[in-house]
Amino acid sequence: MAETQNAPAEIKKPARRVYVDAMKGLGIILVVWGHFEEYYRGNSPIFNGSFECMYLFHMALFCLCSGLVAKFNVFKLIFQQVWLYLLCQGGLLLFRQYVLTEDLTAAGDTLQLLVTPWRHMWYLYALIFWELTVPLLALLRDKLWIPGRILGLAAAVALGLWAGGMEWKYSLNRVFCFFPFFAAGVLFRQEIDCWFRAAMRFIPLRLLSGAAFLGVYGYWMHLILEAPEPVYEGARIFNDVAYNDGYTMEDRAWFYLIGILTSLVLIAFLGNVRTLASLGKRTLPVYIMHMPVYAFLVELGTYAIAGEKEVAAVAGWVFLAAGGTICLFASAPIAGLFNLVANIWYKLLPAGVLAIWRAIRSRLDGQKNLTA
Repeated sequence: MAETQNAPAEIKKPARRVYVDAMKGLGIILVVWGHFEEYYRGNSPIFNGSFECMYLFHMALFCLCSGLVAKFNVFKLIFQQVWLYLLCQGGLLLFRQYVLTEDLTAAGDTLQLLVTPWRHMWYLYALIFWELTVPLLALLRDKLWIPGRILGLAAAVALGLWAGGMEWKYSLNRVFCFFPFFAAGVLFRQEIDCWFRAAMRFIPLRLLSGAAFLGVYGYWMHLILEAPEPVYEGARIFNDVAYNDGYTMEDRAWFYLIGILTSLVLIAFLGNVRTLASLGKRTLPVYIMHMPVYAFLVELGTYAIAGEKEVAAVAGWVFLAAGGTICLFASAPIAGLFNLVANIWYKLLPAGVLAIWRAIRSRLDGQKNLTA
């Protein structure tokens, strides 16, 4: 009886939230599609319109999901996130130098190249900084309740708005700009969980959310297609740049509002789609590898050749290139390999340290028994 009472309780891992995985799955599709069609921006209203619509919310959705699952762990931060960023950034430097044949000497020394994210690597880079804020955000969320959550989000938005007033080195502009979405995920985790459950329980709420998303973005797409002049909003959708060329603080404020509201609508509308959730569990290799694939295809000249065709053929090329990349790197073998590499220190190092400690304890206990 005593052994039963003193036995440690079984620790169960928290269940994965299906809507978070589903939104990550949707997000990675939009990220890859957006990058793979970026080459053709300005060539057709269809590409301009789809690009404009996606870039209003797709990274907001991704950042919100990261905040929803964020937990501060110094060991994980160093031996998983920092390790993964440095490994991937270093590998991409070799790819740029020897495959894309870029001249990297003008970009600075090796250290500067490592701390300046290449293209999409800014997201892994930003997560390192954002994770450092989780203890404070969690304190505001758990100790001050609703006032603390509102205060935390207001401070994050204020920081993002202020940061747009100057140029930042090392992609810190993106770290500041997208931080409010991450903070919203941390601060309003419980409320967003309740929102998803309500949408699953009340089907009209889910249908209304879907109709609102399709209606608003369909209308915006229609306006772009029918515009007398090509709609090519560069600075206004790349909200990670400093305020200039007609891009203002008000534009960034609207970007925050649109991104958060669209994310909530999509959570209610598509949060229980199991196919998206399955893909959402394997986003890491897709995110890391899609940009090298795109850059390599451009370097080979395939994008220039495809651009000479009709719009339908070009769209088909983008669909096949983006879809093939997603399917390849989301496959179980490649996803498993990437997860192993990403977690090799985070999972194996603690086990090794624990094994050494147990061996030392066993040896000490053996010596004590011999002495006795």
